[in-house]
Amino acid sequence: MPDEDELGIMEEFEWALKDPTEEKIRQLGEVVSTITTKLVAAISEIQENIYNIKNEVSELSSKVDQLEGKISRLSTAGPATAAPSAASAAADTPIAAAPKPKPAAAPPPSSGGGLMGELKAALAARRRKAGGEDG
Repeated sequence: MPDEDELGIMEEFEWALKDPTEEKIRQLGEVVSTITTKLVAAISEIQENIYNIKNEVSELSSKVDQLEGKISRLSTAGPATAAPSAASAAADTPIAAAPKPKPAAAPPPSSGGGLMGELKAALAARRRKAGGEDG
């Protein structure tokens, strides 16, 4: 079920399409272009974040593989040499905490901010402007 912002945007589109003048269609085209530009930017940011996360996971996986190899070597060396070797292996291999990706700051959907709020405001302003010129 659409929320309040989505209903407002749908109403604006319906209003413009009831009497489709060239100016109204052009304004809707500008709105669609704005939406597309913002979506492309958001998708690009998401792709970059995913790429960074994949790199971090790959690095962590490599470190885990190294540790598994050391553990395997220690376990085959026997219990008499395992204790000193394990201590030196732990001292030789510090495990650094992976940096956490910064979450994207997005306003809550009900706050009227964000893309939906901007779109709703832009459509309402265009409708008022077109209503003033037509009337």
